[in-house]
Amino acid sequence: MCNNTEKPVLKFETPKFNYDELEQQLNNYEANPEGYKHDGPSIISVRQGIRAGRAGSVAVGGCLLHHDEVIAENMSKANSPYHRLDLHAEMVLLNELEDRLCDNKTPRMRDYTLFTSQEPCPMCLARICFSQVGKTYYVYRDGNSIEAGAQTNYERLPEGFQLLGSRLVVEEADCSPKLKEIARQVWLNSIDHCVDEWLERY
Repeated sequence: MCNNTEKPVLKFETPKFNYDELEQQLNNYEANPEGYKHDGPSIISVRQGIRAGRAGSVAVGGCLLHHDEVIAENMSKANSPYHRLDLHAEMVLLNELEDRLCDNKTPRMRDYTLFTSQEPCPMCLARICFSQVGKTYYVYRDGNSIEAGAQTNYERLPEGFQLLGSRLVVEEADCSPKLKEIARQVWLNSIDHCVDEWLERY
């Protein structure tokens, strides 16, 4: 058991743009569904990420599709309006979906698709595996993250979770590099202060 009480230091890149500038970039971007089939839901997810960041949470958002039709969109609520650290964007959306399906014991989860602006963390991926939502796509993946490095977060899951999710699609969205960079910058605007809030709770 570690007895170190010194506050850890996590260093993140300084964002190049603020939320207003990133929202303008998103508004100026013209979706190209023929070239990038996931541009539409990716834009929705990033827009929800900006909303989350402005509300004080980690700036991640997402949406749910049923047979390619958007049925819900929402954002992370982990830091705001108060700390509910299970309420990542993916968790919020899956809660909503499971509430909708509460009376259906065999809901054909393979017909649902979850989009998120950032690669899901291992906690959210475990939930995705349990939920059996058919496809999960994320706009941006940080291939240089301290935690994952060359591995995706899905590849880092224990073997049992990977077996549970073996029929599922979990991969990077087919959207433009421009959208991926906007998603990255949106996330960078939020992560420093959110991590500081978590560490101050010790």
